[in-house]
Amino acid sequence: MGIMHLDAEAKAELHSEAEKLIARYESPLETVKALMAYNCELETQILALAHRHPGLVHVSYDDSPPRSG
Repeated sequence: MGIMHLDAEAKAELHSEAEKLIARYESPLETVKALMAYNCELETQILALAHRHPGLVHVSYDDSPPRSG
């Protein structure tokens, strides 16, 4: 599981993009697939950024199991 600390502007932009994706699909399943694909794209961009600029982004592995609630 990852934790991203975002500023207010980045949070608003991500929320806006998610709302656009949600509005685009009628099926809840297709919406979830689109949001998951978007999330994977963002994670790939973050990892690429971390690789190019090691001091800018810190990426670590947390092997604790996911928790709900």
